[in-house]
Amino acid sequence: MKYCSVLLLVPVLLASCTWVDLTQEGARVQLLETANSSCQHLGTVTTSVKDRLGPMNRDDTKVRGELVTLARNRAAVLGGNAIVMSPPPADGEAGFDVYRCG
Repeated sequence: MKYCSVLLLVPVLLASCTWVDLTQEGARVQLLETANSSCQHLGTVTTSVKDRLGPMNRDDTKVRGELVTLARNRAAVLGGNAIVMSPPPADGEAGFDVYRCG
């Protein structure tokens, strides 16, 4: 019986894990609601993470956070310092516009 409890607990623990690390460069990139006129559009990035572990959905907040973290890391590589999510995440995937704002 103890083993059954442990086996049932493992997916719950995994569903709450964060798998993406923010780089030092990515830490300098901000998530904005909209870009202002002083921002130069550099391009777009699409990020994706697992939103399900087997039959279980992962926490939406954690999935969104990982998508943003990945986008911040990628925006830094493009020379950006800001991102705007567009459209909202769906099925573990989100698009972001990358900007360099002065």
